[in-house]
Amino acid sequence: MLTYVYSAAFAVVAFAILYMIVEHRKLMAMSEGTQQMSEVALKIRSGSTTFLKTIYPRIAAAALVLAVLIAISVNPMSGIFFIIGLILTTVSVVVGLSISTYANVRTTAKAYENRNEPENIATAHTVSATLQGSKICGIIVEASVILGLVVILVIMGEDSFIRPAGSINAPITAALTGYGLGWSVVAMFCRVAGGIFTKAADIGADLIGKVFMHFKEDDPRNPAVLADLTGDNVSDVASNEADLGESFAATPITCIIAATTVFATLPIASMYSAIAFVLILAIGGLLSAILGLHCASRVKATKKPSRQLNLSMYIAMAGTLLTSAVASYCLFANKELPGTFKLGWATPLVCSLCGILAGPLIGLIAQYFTDSEGKWAKRVAKDAKIGSAICVSTAMGAGLISVFWEVAVVVVFAGISLAVGGPYGNAVMALGMLAFVAQPIGVDAFGPISDNAGGIAENSGLSPEDEKKTRTITDKDDAAGNTTAAIGKGYAIGSAAAVVMSMISSYAMSYGATTVNLLNAKVLLSIVAGGGLVWLFCGLLQKYTGMAAAEMAEEVKKQLLRKEVLDGTVEPDALACIKIGTENALRKMIAPVAIPIIATLGFGFILGPDSLCGALIGVAANGICLAIFFSNFGGLADNAKKRFEAAMEDIIEGMEGYDFAHDAATVGDTIGDWCKDVVAVCIDIFMKIMATTATMLAPMFLQYSIF
Repeated sequence: MLTYVYSAAFAVVAFAILYMIVEHRKLMAMSEGTQQMSEVALKIRSGSTTFLKTIYPRIAAAALVLAVLIAISVNPMSGIFFIIGLILTTVSVVVGLSISTYANVRTTAKAYENRNEPENIATAHTVSATLQGSKICGIIVEASVILGLVVILVIMGEDSFIRPAGSINAPITAALTGYGLGWSVVAMFCRVAGGIFTKAADIGADLIGKVFMHFKEDDPRNPAVLADLTGDNVSDVASNEADLGESFAATPITCIIAATTVFATLPIASMYSAIAFVLILAIGGLLSAILGLHCASRVKATKKPSRQLNLSMYIAMAGTLLTSAVASYCLFANKELPGTFKLGWATPLVCSLCGILAGPLIGLIAQYFTDSEGKWAKRVAKDAKIGSAICVSTAMGAGLISVFWEVAVVVVFAGISLAVGGPYGNAVMALGMLAFVAQPIGVDAFGPISDNAGGIAENSGLSPEDEKKTRTITDKDDAAGNTTAAIGKGYAIGSAAAVVMSMISSYAMSYGATTVNLLNAKVLLSIVAGGGLVWLFCGLLQKYTGMAAAEMAEEVKKQLLRKEVLDGTVEPDALACIKIGTENALRKMIAPVAIPIIATLGFGFILGPDSLCGALIGVAANGICLAIFFSNFGGLADNAKKRFEAAMEDIIEGMEGYDFAHDAATVGDTIGDWCKDVVAVCIDIFMKIMATTATMLAPMFLQYSIF
């Protein structure tokens, strides 16, 4: 049976690759607009490529050391599979970054070409051009994860699912965790380095360009603008691909590990069905996401870009649910099932449904608290007239409130899946949330591509009238992109919460534990220490981003104090800003990546596996809440500034307090920037690196711990 499923997975991946090739050709056939548009896009593309070429030798060196250590301490195959995960992550990142830097200028060109068309026609054409590129960014990630996963399963063989006599784990556990760790390490490097780079540029550009000089958005005289546009691709596209790809990789891995334990005492056919279900749900989700993204990019007329993006989500969800229903019945209806399957063959269907519903619901909650048209954004924008302290305080309050509601969704749906399906059901719930991950990645990439398109329009020397018309179209897309970005971040954090909870269960099973005594002194202290570790991690990221932003701001201020740059007669030195961002990213990215690995080894080898389980609980409890808070607080502060600029400028233009209020809104945005785009998005990877490393090394911790 598994052989047929493997063949189907390879066929679906081959179809996805063929589809991407065809869609890429269509993208490249589109016009790049004017000569100046092409030149600006080339600078962005060059800066993005330079960044990757600079950081990847460091990533490769660190990864090689880790691969050797894994090969020695675990087994050689785990080290090889770690490298496979790293290579596939890199392919996804490089392809996605390349696509986004070609799609941005084509979006600008499409908006420019349709600037005099009716609003519904111009909007639909521009959205379709953006989706033409962004959907490839999503598909390449999911296809890569599935390809690597199936290759490993084929190499290891079906015997690897069976635990040898006297062994705690099945051989497949070490192989899959090595593969997952490869995705995690690259994701962490990309998130930390990309976040520091882009937020240094963004904050430096805003603090000096907007607050100090009162420039408009993406003013060509601001030397940090090009670095900011470059950072959008580096952080919001490439790093997000690695992040969500790493989350998706963790879900089938956790499901398969759970299956090898939960079904260990049942007939082997039942275990094979549980493993086949995981793969079928993943490839069904990929096909559903492709269909949804394809349909959304073919809409001919619309005034609301969000409708096209939502269409892709509805189709992807429906297709994934249908796949789950058919696979559940066909694979489990006539099989002997574990006692934890309370609903018989329908158990995996119900658990996957919990995930399919939980992901979008978490995204909608994030949208409610961060949407530029929502009540919270209006309130924060209004508070900007009082000052930055009240503006930031209101946004922080909203972020804190949002934590409860998103956590409640995760707890309720995870609780249902645990109640009806046990550890395997909980893992399937996480897989259901991410089975169509190509769709949220695709629509999330929509935002930075649209943002780049607006920046290109403003820096391409268009006439004031043409620039305004073109920018109006791209800004409408960008506004929809901001909403999808908030949903995407909520989706990533929510799915990480579900994945980490199931991974903790898998870790406990991987060293033979059925219960952990939380009142044991070592375990209790480890829970508190694990929580503190997350706060340390967040603090270091904030410190490093602030240092990089300060250096960037000084460079921007120095250049803008030159009269010829301020007058626009001499081009600013954008490369100097890109260099500052890249160098800071290189210097600061190693320590945050090392912390979760060193902490896992410390807890495991010094205090033992039970204490490490406590630390993982503390990390998860604090990390999930902090990630939601930072994400929603930052997203709200960002969109409140946009709301202020879009809706309030006409009301108080020319009044004495306008600049003061705009400065306050901008300060709130710059504070929120590092929260949502550096800290929030790194916490979920931090949690998963610890859980993955713990599961891979659990037998060693059990044997060699000191206390």
